[in-house]
Amino acid sequence: MVSTNQIEGTAYSCQSDATILSLKKLDLDLAKKNGNVTDFKLQKLQEDYDASKKKYDESPCNKDPETDACIALQAQITSMQSTIAYFRSVRDDEGANLRTTQLEGMIKKFSDSKCAEKVGSYRAGVVRSIAEPFQALDKARIEEESKYKAKQKIFFGAIVFLGAVLMITMFGKRE
Repeated sequence: MVSTNQIEGTAYSCQSDATILSLKKLDLDLAKKNGNVTDFKLQKLQEDYDASKKKYDESPCNKDPETDACIALQAQITSMQSTIAYFRSVRDDEGANLRTTQLEGMIKKFSDSKCAEKVGSYRAGVVRSIAEPFQALDKARIEEESKYKAKQKIFFGAIVFLGAVLMITMFGKRE
């Protein structure tokens, strides 16, 4: 279920964010036109719309319309697959077959538009943007761990060396 309260600002939500923004604009326009709301409520509606619009404009939405369309199409395909599974579970084969035909058309459009590559590259970019900060942290951790182990080896090596020197000096004096 899509929440109409907030704009998520991700490419995965561009279509629903655009719908939410248009609903907020429609609500604001109707409130201005009818004039049956208080100034305080009208101000709140305006502030909510402005904040949502700003967040939407700063989001990756509409920066690459083809990728946005592909992501939205993939979401529709997934939703249609769930709908077909539901119709089959309630033994409505006619409804399932009708939607299977629609699904095949969506899948054909998805493959004809080469959406798999676009969605894949978008997802790879998202994963990369998440992984990069952790790579730096992991590198620092590994370097720190390596330094600690090197110091530990030097310390134990020095103890063994001092022990050997001490034993040699003790046994060397007796002869």
